[in-house]
This record gives sequence, structure tokens and C-alpha cells, in this order.
Amino acid sequence: MAGDEEPTFICRKGFHAINVQAVVDANLSFTNIVVRWPGSTNDSFILTNSSLPNIMEGTDGWLLGDSGYPLKKWLLTPFAQPSNQQEQRSYYYLLLLYNRAHCSTRNTVERAFGVLKSRFRCMHKTGGTLQFGSEKCIKIIECCFRLHNKAILDKIPLQATNEAAVPVFHHHAAYQGNDNDGLTLRQRITQRF
Repeated sequence: MAGDEEPTFICRKGFHAINVQAVVDANLSFTNIVVRWPGSTNDSFILTNSSLPNIMEGTDGWLLGDSGYPLKKWLLTPFAQPSNQQEQRSYYYLLLLYNRAHCSTRNTVERAFGVLKSRFRCMHKTGGTLQFGSEKCIKIIECCFRLHNKAILDKIPLQATNEAAVPVFHHHAAYQGNDNDGLTLRQRITQRF
């Protein structure tokens, strides 16, 4: 990556990257991916400019996202710290239970990325870097996702390695807002705990 675009590919962790948005099912297969934006691109921007909002508006299902995503009626995010005394007293225990369940369920995504990166070391920083232009890197990354899904479908096991687990990083940047359909839905779900 050279030229005027190069700085946009430097992610918040300080290295060159392509930001990937992915939806994962319980089998660790990727059901929807967006691989096209430079590493500095905000997750909320990628979501807004993807097909997911249109797809999800027409369904009754929910997706779970980390706090880098905005809360929507179809995209549930974890609660941030309680914002006032009343919320802290009355909902703290419920918020804690909701966040634990949310995190536990969302770990499927982290595991899927861990398996993908173990299968294709070029996707993990310990495997080196892709020494190509951004367009070719995007194609390689997309191919890795497709091959991963094929391996899951065909039940091809990972080869055992002695390497450490792939670390998990989280975002904590998106505005969650109070004037939001997702806020009402998340509050109702919290009441079930």
C-alpha cells in the first residue's frame, strides 16, 4: 500500500490492516462478510454501508455486536457502565447478567476468527503480512473466509499446533444513544434475567 491512501490502512493498533465485518453462526461458519474497507474505518460506518441493515430489517432475528457497533432493534450490544444512580441500583445485577450472556454468546464470533486465523496464518500477525496491494489482499482474505467455510462444512479438523491462542481485541467506541428501538428491546430482554 503506497501513495495517499496508505495512512487510512493503519488501524487503531498501529499496523496496516483491512477492517473486516463478519456474521458468524453457531457452527463457526461466516454467513456474511464485508472485506473492503481500510483498517482505520469505523465499524459503524462499515455496518451502515453494508447489506446487513436491509437484510436484518426484514427479519425477526437479532445479531449480537460488540460495543463498537450501534444499538439497533436487530443488533444487540452490551450495556456500558450504568449512566445514573437509579440504573446502577435497580438494574446493575440484571445488566451484569445480560452482559455476561451477551459476551458468552458472542464468543462464538471470537472462536470463529481464532479458527480462521489458525487455519490461515497469513490472517494472523504471527504469520507475517500479505505483501500485496490492497485489492489483492482483499481477494486473499475473502478466499480464506470461503475456504474456512468449506472446511467447516466438510468437517476438516484443524491441525494441532503448540502455538498460543489468538488474542481477542474489543472495540468500545460507538455511540449507543437513548432514542433508539434497540434500547427498548435490550431493556425487555434484560428483564428476562
